[in-house]
Parts: sequence; structure tokens; C-alpha cells
Amino acid sequence: MPAKAHRSRALVGAVLAGLVSAAVAVAGPVTTASADVNTVSVDTLRTGWDSNEPNLTASDVTAPDFGQIFATQLDGQVYAQPVVAKNTVLVVTENNRAYGLDPTSGVVRWSRNLGPAWSVAPIGCGDLVPNIGSTSTPVVDPATGTAYFTAKVDTAANADKPRWELHAIDITTGAERTGFPTVITGSPDNDPARVFSPRTQLQRAGLLLMDGVVYAGFGSHCDVKPFSGYVMGFDAATGKRTSMWASQTGGTDGAGIWQAGGGLVSDGPGRIIVSTGNGVSPAKGPGSAVPNNLAESIIRLQVQPDRTLKAVDFFSPVNNTNLDTDDTDFGSGGPMAVPDGFGTASHPHLLVQTGKDGRVFLLDRDDLGGTGQGPNATDDVLQTAGPYRGVWGHPAFWGGSNGGYVYMAPSGGPLSAFKIGATADGNPVLSRTGVSAQTFGFGSGSPVVTSNGTSGSALVWLVYSSGSNGSGAQLQAYDALPSKGAMTLRYSAPIGTASKFAVPATDSGRVYVGTRTGQVYGFGRPTTSAVTGSPTDFGYVGVNSSGTQQVTVTATSPVTVNAVSTAAPFSTGAVTLPTTMAAGASLTVPVTFAPTSAGAVSGALSFSTSAGTFAFDVHGYASQDGLRSDPTSVEFGEVPVGGRVTTSVSVSNSGTTPTQITGTTVPTAPFSAPSLPAVGTTLAPGASLSVPITYAPTATRTNGSEVVISSSTGDVHIAVTGKGVTGAPLLTITPKAVDFGSVTVGASSTKTFDLSNTGNLVVTLTKAAPPTAPFLVPTPVAEGQPIEPGDVIHQSVTFSPTKAGTFTGSYVISANDGKGAQTVTFTGTAVAAPTAKTGPITGLGGKCADIKSALQTEGTPVQLYTCNGSRAQTWTLPGDGTVRGLSRCLDVAGGSTLKGAKVQIGLCDGRASQKWTYRTGTAQALVNTASGLCLDIPGAKAVDRVQLQIYNCNWSAAQKWVIPS
Repeated sequence: MPAKAHRSRALVGAVLAGLVSAAVAVAGPVTTASADVNTVSVDTLRTGWDSNEPNLTASDVTAPDFGQIFATQLDGQVYAQPVVAKNTVLVVTENNRAYGLDPTSGVVRWSRNLGPAWSVAPIGCGDLVPNIGSTSTPVVDPATGTAYFTAKVDTAANADKPRWELHAIDITTGAERTGFPTVITGSPDNDPARVFSPRTQLQRAGLLLMDGVVYAGFGSHCDVKPFSGYVMGFDAATGKRTSMWASQTGGTDGAGIWQAGGGLVSDGPGRIIVSTGNGVSPAKGPGSAVPNNLAESIIRLQVQPDRTLKAVDFFSPVNNTNLDTDDTDFGSGGPMAVPDGFGTASHPHLLVQTGKDGRVFLLDRDDLGGTGQGPNATDDVLQTAGPYRGVWGHPAFWGGSNGGYVYMAPSGGPLSAFKIGATADGNPVLSRTGVSAQTFGFGSGSPVVTSNGTSGSALVWLVYSSGSNGSGAQLQAYDALPSKGAMTLRYSAPIGTASKFAVPATDSGRVYVGTRTGQVYGFGRPTTSAVTGSPTDFGYVGVNSSGTQQVTVTATSPVTVNAVSTAAPFSTGAVTLPTTMAAGASLTVPVTFAPTSAGAVSGALSFSTSAGTFAFDVHGYASQDGLRSDPTSVEFGEVPVGGRVTTSVSVSNSGTTPTQITGTTVPTAPFSAPSLPAVGTTLAPGASLSVPITYAPTATRTNGSEVVISSSTGDVHIAVTGKGVTGAPLLTITPKAVDFGSVTVGASSTKTFDLSNTGNLVVTLTKAAPPTAPFLVPTPVAEGQPIEPGDVIHQSVTFSPTKAGTFTGSYVISANDGKGAQTVTFTGTAVAAPTAKTGPITGLGGKCADIKSALQTEGTPVQLYTCNGSRAQTWTLPGDGTVRGLSRCLDVAGGSTLKGAKVQIGLCDGRASQKWTYRTGTAQALVNTASGLCLDIPGAKAVDRVQLQIYNCNWSAAQKWVIPS
């Protein structure tokens, strides 16, 4: 949609008529260097950018000695990001344990029990099972070494009435500070009639320490009522509450603040920004007139002189009620503030927000936009990009030498890099310039970025998960700078089972991440490496020309170099190999960069040595007179008629001399490109501008066109395609009620229900909250899962009771079809397992059923024989319908159901022919369930070694048996 041009000041003449800067910055870049990781995503802007990591470059992570340095097993799932301060890694778990680890070895230095964790069974929410303990990321005061975190504690008096506590500990010892823990209770300052409900509130968002106050955001467990979004402040020295603000007032529920674990944002003293989820959303109105109910919103809070909080600005999309109906909540994404220096003169302070519907919003932090304040009552934002796939997480930022980039990994989509640029009329804009080959399953984590201040050193780190159950998890690292539209994978390592939305922590050349199975992994390199070197920057080299640099590596210990290699467009010159290097000796290799197409290029120079293979980063920019676009074309895919999708491309001067815009050609309808650069605009070498392109189909058809931008040094043609479609998605779930009947305690029963798309557009699941035990869902369908028209997903649920009783559960599922939440209910009755009975089975003539020769071989006959009390005549009836002897089951040969079929033993594998029922009373018969025939003595002859059979039930003496009692 249109950006905030109606209230934007034009850029100064030097921007439009002069040189457009590559970073579109109005001040020098703001770095985020920090000696420790005191909070979630590095800083209070939540950029995730650790700019002081010289030992986490591409060369480091591709070295043979980079890898897992420890995997420490702790008690409880780890959902919170580890934090690092005072040479200690702090980890908190869902079993309410806190640990201080050695950052190098992972050895537990201290641990602290925070009290019994709370079972989620009373609320039936299966999002996080079986316990809730400490879920949000702590925050550390670097001055005092005090770590603050929350814990949900089960009270012995009533398991349905837990309490929330705020702890403050010495991070080096685990000792609790005086005055803590603080029990979290009370009513919000802006709604005194509302009472905080510890049972239904979840503290997931990362904590914020600001101006001597610790702030915590609260949301809900699976939208179980009553709940509201809360922001509470506690004095960091005394633990006393300073403020309590609610996002919903007047008795309404909703607007939880959870942000998929992202932290509360602060962009200055007394300033807080949060996002909210489902609930009562704002009506049309300006951001300065903040309403009482703020679901589906970005909210700015301001600390007042009395330390209370007041909402002073907000933004909520105009379709906020639809977001609420479909559970496509805005609040699944945590906000991220872009550091100062990467906006424009008219909009210097930027904020990025994502959510479940896949749109990426670029907001002005100084004027968030209210609701419906844009032209024709549209969203008053700087940019709405997408929709892409939905995001459960928060973005990361990198402000390297090539300008600012924003990164995010949507559910079911690729890791994406968005370059921060500016349109010709001076509005900031995000252009998606790179995507990974890997797509990330639901529950994958939010990214962080490491760099060391040199070009090519930056990496994007994040946790990959295959889906809701967290299986196949990996820690992955990508080059931060896209290369020809691709994010290059540099490193990956398995980490077992991922916690939902896990965020890695980086510090001092090491990466830390927690898992759902309670491990904390540390990755890094030894303190010394056999070969050391530095990244090599070739600078600008023309396409179809070449540049050569000398790359020098140094041995730290005796080592033999056997081979040196690289890949096009880089190549190596002559070097004598193999060569043995003493400690301190150097080897210099000439490397040539000979690009064949324009754009940034990165590679690796690999040294194969006796100590392993070491790789060092090489990179450069291939220049060519003219313009280039990134991406080179735009495919909008299917868009409903009447819909509107906007994306942006980054157009840059790929030459080494300034170029001047000489003309533009707009695309044909239904495409539009309203912010093309004016004729006469000059782009410096390497400089870029962003071009938003919109597709708004008005009919069912395939459309195609192009955007052309001409310059004094060459033109760029950007092809655009899309398809207008009519119809709607429609999620149909059958059956809506599943009855497991009676199941023995200790046994289990599995049933399925179907999720099908009976519409003609893709359905996307926006919420999928499974039931809790004893209804188990080992492989739950993922939130964000698309279902194509006509496709069906079969969802299995297992009833596995551990105690007798009648149980109910529910699976709550929402999609983007406007129908709201649909609920599948489960019922099951657990019955006590019958007592196993052991002894002989006696029949005609007082003789016993006997396993011939006491053999355990499959197919051994079962015969009549004189009772002798041996093992071969000892049978057990465990109550599951089987009759067992010698660890085998009474069976019918070949599984036959015909009369006269012989009886034998077989491996107990649950086959139907191994099930028997005993008819009491006068019958006293053992009836084979599969055939309905009775265990029988052929010819009614009471003689030894007669093999038993099944036969038509006639209740004769040949079919009467006395079983163990």
C-alpha cells in the first residue's frame, strides 16, 4: 500500500538531484558491541546483532576444529535463550531450575531449585507440556551481575492455583538477592477492577531492564480465559512493583503479549514498545488517541513521573478483526527497532513488525500510525511488504558496510534478507534481496547476527526445526550478505530436539543454544588453531576483468599444507605444494577474482593440511556499467481478485562511476510502481534505491509486464508476473468428536481425524493447539501449515491413560478461512488392568494343556498331557485376551478360522488368532475371538499327546476347561 508520503517531508535536494547514498543513512551506523549477552536478542532494540565477534567469521565456522564443544544435560526443557555475563552462562528450565555454566566447558558451577513447576493439565493446553516453569529469557544487570527471571510455581495447597514469581540472583553463585523472590499479584493501574490470574497467564516475552526497573510482559496459555496482556514493572533493587498496565480493560479478555519469546523493546529512557495478539481490537482512529482495548496492535508505552505506564501511541492493521477471527495474530511476531542511522531524513527511526499473516510492516517509531489513518482508510505505515509466510518470532538486523539488512525466517518459508533502502520520494523501504534454499519448519527460531566490523565477516545464526515436535533440529549459520539472491549456508550441526522459537546466544567466539530435551549446546573453536588467517576483500573488480590479491596464512604449530583450492570466480596462482610449515611460518597464495556477472560475490580459500582443512573468506564486488536489480524478477503467484500485494526490488548502480537516471517505464495494470526515481537522479557507484511494485488483480487471469529503469550507463528490465484467482479457502475437519471408548490403564489406542481444504484457494493453519495428556500427539500438525485445495492431512491422536477414570480433551485449530476456531473433542475411559492369573489349564480326564517338549519355537503344538506341574503346563491370562505360556501366546496355525485348525504357540504380536475369551457358567469354554470357535480335544479322547484344535462350539466335555483363578 502507499507509504506515508502524505505526511513525509521531501528528501533534501542533494539526495534526489545528487548522489543517493548506498546506506540511505542520515548518521553514522550504530553498532551494538557488547562484552556479554545480557538479554534476549543482544540489546533492548532486539536487533540480535553482536558486532564484536572476531572469532565467529565464515573462516572460523568452516574450520575443521569449529564444532560442538559441549552438550550439558539439565533438568527440564530449555525455552529461554541462555544469557552470558560475568563469565557465566545462565540457563533456566521448565522444571524451575536455574543453572550457572562454565562458558568454555559447559560444566555446571551452580544450580538452584525455584520450586515445583506447574503442570499444564488443569488448563488442557498442549502448546508447552508437561510443565510450565521458567519460560522467558532472563535479563542481567551488567553492573551488579544480578540476573532477573520469572518462574511459575505450583502451590502445594492447590495445584489449580499456581503463583508467578520474579527472582533476582547473583549470576556467579546463584544466590538470591535480598527481598526476592517477588510474588506477582495485583490489579492494573488502568483497570483496578481486573485481577491478575496466575493460572491462565503465561510470561513468554523476554524481560527488559530499563532505568532500574525490570519489565515483564504477560500473555495467555492457548487463549484460556481470563487473561489480558500485561506489562509489569518491578524495582530492580527492592522487587516492589512499580507499575502494572493492561492491554484490555473493562472486563474484556485478550491482547496477550507473548511475541514468540521476543523481548520488550526499548528505544530510549522510559520508552517501551510491545505487540499484542487476539482480543478486542481498536476501531479507526489516530495513534495519539489510544483506545482502552488494544488487541492486534503495536503499542508504545511511556513511563510516567509516578513510574506507572501509559499507552501514548499505537498501530493496528485495518483488518484487525479478521486477524482475530482467524487467529492470525499480530502478536506472534516480536517488534524490532532498527538502530538510528539507517532511516531517512524524514523517517529516521524505524520499526519492523511481522505476524502470522506473513505481512512485513515497516513503521515510523515516532508516529506508529493508529488504525485506518492512511489514504482511503488504509494502514498509515511506511511499507507493507508481502504477504510471505507467517512468522512466529522476531527479525534480526545487521548494519554492515553494504547498508542495513533485516532477517527473518517464516514458518514453512526460507530465511529471508531484506535490504533497507529508500524510494525516490524519500520513504524507507525493505526489499527482499536474498533467500535460503532451506525452508524452516514451524517452531524454528529467530535469527541473530555476528560480525567483527570487516566486510564479509557477518553471519546469520538460527535454529532449524522440521516441525511442531522439534525433531531434526540444527544450528545453522548463513552469510549475512546475499549473493545473487541466495543466502549461503556456511555451517550446520545437529542439536537434537528444538524448543519452539529458540534463539541462540553468541559470546566470545562461542554460540549457545538450549533444547526441548534439556541440553545446552556450546559451539566454538579451541583457543588455538593450527592455521590462522584473515578475510580478503577484492573490492570492486569489473565483469570480464580480474584482480589479484596475496592471501597469507600463518601456522601456530608445525603443519603440512597438501593442497590449496577455491571455486570460480576465484582461482589460485602457483604455489609449491606440499609444504611443511614450522610454528610462526607463513604461506602466501596469489588469488585472482575474475567475475562474469555483476553483484557481490563471496567464496572460500581452502587449505588442506595435516591438521585438517581450513577455509578463509574471500569476497569482492563484480562491477559492470549500468543498473542491476535484486531480485531480477518478481513473481507474485496467486492473488485473490480484489486483493493487493506489494513487494520491493533494490536497484543499484553496479558500475564504478556515477550514473544518471534518464527514463522509466511503469508496468501495465493491474501492476503499479508509483515510486520510480525521477529523471536526473544520480546514483553513486554501489548506491541503490528501492522500487515498490504492487499487484492488484481485478479479474481471473494471468498477468505479466515489466518495469524499466534507464540510465546513462545502461538499463534494467524487471519482469513481473501474477495470477488473479477467485474463490476462498475452507478448512473442513472431520470428525469433530472422537471417542476412544474404554482403554486399559497402561495400554493405548490411536485414532485420527482429517483436516481437508474443501475450498479452491490454499488454506493456512494459524493455530493448532493440541490436547494434553492422556491424549498424546507425537507429531502435531504445524501452525503455518498450508493445505492445497483438495488435500487432506490425517492427524493422529493417542489415548494413553496412566490411571483409571474418564478423560476429555480438545484440539483447537484455526485457519485463514474466516470461520474462527474449530474444536475437535476427545473422550476416553481408562479402566483398571485386570489382575493376571497364572496356573494350569485342565480339561477332559483331568489332563492339562501342554506345550510339546517345552519348546518356545514358533509353531510348537499345544497338546493334551498328564498334568505334571511343569513350565510347559503353566499358563498366564494377563487380562488382554491372550493366553500365554513360555513367553509365547496360544495361537491357531496359520491364523486359520476353519474348524479343525490345529492349536500351537506363536510369538505374541497382537494377531487376531491369539485373542481368546472365556465363557463362564456351564460352558466353561475358551473361545477364539477371530473365528468364534472353541478350544477342543479332537474326538473327545483324553489321551496324552493329542494336539488341540478349534471346533464348532457345542459345549461338550471336550470343550470344557478350568482356567487359572
